Amino acid sequence: MKKFLIPMLLGALMPVMSVRADDSPVAKEMEVIDDAYKALRRTDDAAEGAKLARAAQAGVLKAITMTPEFIEAGGHAAGKEAGTVEYKKQMAQLFIIFCDVEAAFLAKDFDKVQELVGALKDSKKKGHEEFMEDE
Repeated sequence: MKKFLIPMLLGALMPVMSVRADDSPVAKEMEVIDDAYKALRRTDDAAEGAKLARAAQAGVLKAITMTPEFIEAGGHAAGKEAGTVEYKKQMAQLFIIFCDVEAAFLAKDFDKVQELVGALKDSKKKGHEEFMEDE
């Protein structure tokens, strides 16, 4: 019985014991932002779109106070301090875009929303290239 119980317990605890970069506070906020981004791309409801933009803004405000693990580990080409400044600048720009998205939804200017979704996509790509380790 012990032969089966111990491996089973270890197997159950393994996911709890392993901490991945995906579990970091920054990654969790990025997931909130990304979920809102994906949902607002698909909505044509102005009130829902504005709500999603505000949710993304909240995630950005939380994430901007954090430092990605890639920068903490010294992975940014400019170093930790300069990399942190660049990260904050990009997050501030992202916040502004989400504010513009909210305004466009409130004005029911769906053409502008689509234009801004393109800017969000570009921002996401740029951020991932600069602040994430290649896997």
